[in-house]
Formats: sequence, C-alpha cells, structure tokens
Amino acid sequence: MIDDTRLENPIWAALTSAQAHLATGMGDAQGYRPEVAPFAAVPHDGMALDAASCAKLPPDVFFLAALPALADGFELAPLGGVTQMVYSGAPIAAPGAADGVEVLSLEGCDEDMVALTDAAFPGYFRRRTGIMGRYIGIRDGVRLVAMCGERMDLGNLRELSAICTHPEYRGRGYADLLMRHTMHAMQQQGVVPFLHVGAANLRAQALYKSLGFVITRELKHARLKAH
Repeated sequence: MIDDTRLENPIWAALTSAQAHLATGMGDAQGYRPEVAPFAAVPHDGMALDAASCAKLPPDVFFLAALPALADGFELAPLGGVTQMVYSGAPIAAPGAADGVEVLSLEGCDEDMVALTDAAFPGYFRRRTGIMGRYIGIRDGVRLVAMCGERMDLGNLRELSAICTHPEYRGRGYADLLMRHTMHAMQQQGVVPFLHVGAANLRAQALYKSLGFVITRELKHARLKAH
C-alpha cells in the first residue's frame, strides 16, 4: 500500500504541485479558483489566518485535513469525517464493453455534470470542475446518468472523484464500470488512484474495498462560516 505523506494534506499538496495552475492565493492560504472547486488549504493544521487572509476566502469554502485557526468574525463549521482510501490492488485490466452501455468522454459537458452531481451528491461540483482531470460518463439518450472523474492531482497520485449515479439508475454497476475505466487509464500513466468518501458511508467504502482500495486515514472536514 502506498501511504505518501503528501496525502496527509492532499489539497495543499495538489495546489503546490501538479495543479498549481488552478490555484489562487487567498492571503496565507491557497485555494482552487472558485469556479473550479470550493476547496482551500493551509500548509499545516492549526495555522493562524489573520482577518485579511480570512476575508479573501470565498464563502462556503471547505478545508480538509489541515484546518486553520481563524480570526475573530470567522469560524469553521465541522462536518462529518472523511475517509481516505488508496488503491493497493493488482493492475486493472481494460474493461470490456458492457451490453448496451457506452462510456463517453464528458469534456465540454459542464452543465450536464453539474446537473447530475446536484441530483446525486450536491455541494462540491462547480461549473469548471471538469478541467481538473478526465471525466467520463454514461448517458440514457441525451441524459447523463452516471459519471466518474479525476479531481486532486499530486503527480503520481490522483484522486478519483464525482463517482455518482442518478438515483433512478443505481444498482446497474455503472459506478464500478466507470471507476475501472478511470483507474486503468491512470495506471497506464503510472499514477496511483486514491479517493475520499464520507466516513459514515459504509456502503461506498465496501464497494471501494472490493475494487482493491484500502483505508489510510480519516481526515477532518469543515466549512468556512462568516459571522
């Protein structure tokens, strides 16, 4: 199992390496551009941010793992824990074609991806999240019903994200198929997949374990609130 120390603070690691081009300064913090992703990061847990830095943070931005100490007038609202998992299984074979299912590139399909994530797992996907990596999906006619993509990029480690299926289409194996396609492509590039899932979401964790992921740690998770 790979447990790189960069994964202890993955947003900061991504923003200061492979995704520096997507970063924007927020005082003493760094964050993704707001239209790309609602995440900010500091280099270590407990780092103090003064009022000027706090004022530069977008509303409702999220921190993961390393939580800052904020100036008066700002606070972090704790959210449920996030379980981090890293792939440690065998190489993933290229998935074969499934009956009646075509896996499609979602490049340029921003509105469709936002609509699906709003229905299946709202809160984190933004208008330009799709530029963070490669996103693929399955359609029923023109309707996007399942998707999977790449979010945080640390170079040789890359996060699987937006793994979601419309509630009306669950139970058909779409998530499994799309994950295998994405993981195979990552491994062909010499990249190790990792992911984050709600600590209470034991059903999803069981799926990921069946695919070869192992738990590395549970991360703190909080949202900025201004008084």
